[in-house]
Amino acid sequence: MDNFKAFEGVVEYLENIIPSSDEVDYSVISSIACCPSPLFQRIFVYITGITIAEYLRRRRLTLAGYDIKNSSDKIIDIAMKYGFNSHASFTRAFNQHHKVSPSGIRKVGVKLIEYPRASFTNIRIVGGKRIMAELKKIEYVEYSPRKIVGMMKMTSFQKAGEECWGVAFNENLFDRFSEIEKWICKDIDNYIGLGHMSNFVGEDNFQYIIGKFVELDASVPEKMYAENISAGTVAKIWIEADNLNDIIDSAYFICSEAIEKTGYKIDHENFYWCDIYTYDRYCTPLEKGQKVILDYLLPVIKDNRDICAD
Repeated sequence: MDNFKAFEGVVEYLENIIPSSDEVDYSVISSIACCPSPLFQRIFVYITGITIAEYLRRRRLTLAGYDIKNSSDKIIDIAMKYGFNSHASFTRAFNQHHKVSPSGIRKVGVKLIEYPRASFTNIRIVGGKRIMAELKKIEYVEYSPRKIVGMMKMTSFQKAGEECWGVAFNENLFDRFSEIEKWICKDIDNYIGLGHMSNFVGEDNFQYIIGKFVELDASVPEKMYAENISAGTVAKIWIEADNLNDIIDSAYFICSEAIEKTGYKIDHENFYWCDIYTYDRYCTPLEKGQKVILDYLLPVIKDNRDICAD
């Protein structure tokens, strides 16, 4: 599924649960978007400027406003229809959004504050953002089996920087790779380290390993974590921007779109998301105040569909 259809499909699902008290089923979102829900949530925030939960809140209050203004139904019944369990909670939320009370919206001349349905036709207006990163290169390689060795923690996008990278540098994690230098895989350009995401759980939680790829028979230094990585086809992608945050914010969107356009699709059964910090493309340009390039690795398989088809 391409990015446009994935985004519109998720929005359609959200719109369908708006006139109810149903909670978001993030497994459904993951299935529609064809990626782990935490990754899609990050994309959604980047595109729209708000979280999925906040999108639902604004849309429910918008449609509740329409119902109150255009019908004589009891306000409490409309509140219950859109998932509010009490008149007080609904009135408080309605006042905050529309700047007027629910009953006040029925007065002549009082206007609703509308929040429109999100779509790719109004995406830049809704989010007020544009993609600041650029695809520089994509190629496909066959990777032999290997393992990743390093520090592992269950974390989230918000905490990964401090909890993982901060700790890794404070504890001199990368200096310890001198113990197994000869076993480090040579099919990646010289790099200081990589981050490997997998095993996504719930709304925003995943396994994050910071370390390096090594050969399968390499020993594992004391107190380091190791996990085997299966052989397979891997997309190697370079993304460039003025700073790291601009890359991270739009990386999955750019990577998945580039993969789709070149006759492949992400291998979701063996999914992982790997960002690599090379010396030549990231560390040195960063020191010089230049644009940086982050390398990404994703497992892929051939897409047998006609990629030119609608």
